[in-house]
Amino acid sequence: MTPEQVLAIINVVMAGMFGAVIGSFTNVCIYRIPEHRTIVKGHSMCMTCGHELGALDLVPIFSWLCLKGKCRYCGTPVSSRYIKIESLTALMYILMAIVHLDMFLDPTQPSKNILPFIVLCALFIMINIVIVEMMIMKDTGSSMFRLSAALIIDLAVQIGVRMFYEVGRTSIVLGVLLGGVIGFVAVLLAVLVTNRPKDLGKYFSGEKGRPFRTSDLFAIVLCAAIGIWPAVVCAAVYLIARIAIGTGKNVKYLGNILAAGAAVGYFGYAFLRIFLAR
Repeated sequence: MTPEQVLAIINVVMAGMFGAVIGSFTNVCIYRIPEHRTIVKGHSMCMTCGHELGALDLVPIFSWLCLKGKCRYCGTPVSSRYIKIESLTALMYILMAIVHLDMFLDPTQPSKNILPFIVLCALFIMINIVIVEMMIMKDTGSSMFRLSAALIIDLAVQIGVRMFYEVGRTSIVLGVLLGGVIGFVAVLLAVLVTNRPKDLGKYFSGEKGRPFRTSDLFAIVLCAAIGIWPAVVCAAVYLIARIAIGTGKNVKYLGNILAAGAAVGYFGYAFLRIFLAR
């Protein structure tokens, strides 16, 4: 095994471990943001007995498994969502690491790789913003405008850094713009198809019982963030799901479907490029 292969394996494993840790923090965001609670202060505690959790209770994935999904102090079953989110985040980080091995810091050339590494970190952050968004939408029946804004900022960082170390790459900006247009067209078609002409005015009126307007924004920004061809897949999945679901009670799953479409489009296209490059 070559040193490059060993380094690649280490980077992928570390990405998975880091993803599990960030997944634990993602669970905090999912529960606290809708309640308008701070995500940077306060200790984690059992939702049933209120006992403050110790370090051994907070080890991502393993604590839930070792405690058999129960609180150490009161024995109440702990939702499996915790381990699912942590495992999902770890898996997504591993996939991102495999697709972007060239973006990891090279110990022999740290200065050369620092900017690609920043882009990789921004991509990691994007994954967690999407997970938080889709789970909050499912839980509360509402979308979070601030998470859409966070994704826009994250995308701006990616564009800025890429333009800095990839001089002359106007295709980066073009890809973002076209991806956003693809997402906008999908949202527009979904709105027109799922609403009667006389009800279109109510769609933007702020009345209750409407589809999620902020999730429309999130869909457009997400398509812009993942590139042209992945955006085509994501937009198609979103449009089909939006038309099929309409404005019924299952609309809460729209965020999950949007995230799944983005993941399939992004990683499918990335792995295709890797395969064709061989």
